[in-house]
Amino acid sequence: MSNTDQIILDHTAAVGHGNTVAAWACVAVMTVGVLVGCTGFVMASTPVTVVGIGLIVLGVIVGGVLKAMGYGKGGSKTASH
Repeated sequence: MSNTDQIILDHTAAVGHGNTVAAWACVAVMTVGVLVGCTGFVMASTPVTVVGIGLIVLGVIVGGVLKAMGYGKGGSKTASH
């Protein structure tokens, strides 16, 4: 590799890291889903595991709905704009 093939990364832009109501709600519901799913898996209980997986899917839906309502990044109801 010669010196002319270098890649320069610019990290000066603000990232945000998803500090919004939609992101927090999504992650909170999905965390509960993972805990329930793992508990069901360890207990060898298929219904409990399926409920955990359902909660993970519900978390994604909750995050999407809240983002559509304006609580996501750049939304009309966020305090960051």
